Amino acid sequence: MSGQQGAVHGAVELRYHPVLRDYSAALRARNRVSATGRRQRILGVVTTGCAVVTASLSLATGSETPVALLILMLVCGPLLLLSPWLMARQLFRFVGRQGEFRVRVEESGVSVDTDNTSAVVRWQAQPQYVETPDLFVMLSDDKNATALTVIAKRGAQDRSDVDRLREIFDRHLTKA
Repeated sequence: MSGQQGAVHGAVELRYHPVLRDYSAALRARNRVSATGRRQRILGVVTTGCAVVTASLSLATGSETPVALLILMLVCGPLLLLSPWLMARQLFRFVGRQGEFRVRVEESGVSVDTDNTSAVVRWQAQPQYVETPDLFVMLSDDKNATALTVIAKRGAQDRSDVDRLREIFDRHLTKA
């Protein structure tokens, strides 16, 4: 009976245990639409490119490159490019301890209950979303999309629930 009630009122319920790749994918998705993410990607590519050009010119001309500068560029570039994964690991240390996620998406917003926490996110708080193959990621509308809510599609009971989630998000949120 409760499944029918959820369908009548349009609510979708999901249950899942979070995994590291959820948060890595969510942060990559956020970085694609946030100003900080774009700057980070550009800086990582430029830094790595400068290191390669500097090393190539040094080899071609026989001149010496300050080793500290070369090491700094070779380390910083990849670190900037890997930062979503590194941040996801940090975030997952907290999230992973929360146990099972029970998410309810309805016309008023999203509620997330775990073994240790409860939160309600109204549409106004995170008015944008990004969809990945495995997730819906709700984002705040500040230029850096600071706040996010990660919803794993695998928690849906069936494929039609994922379609219903998309419909609810499209009604209340802007696709980023």
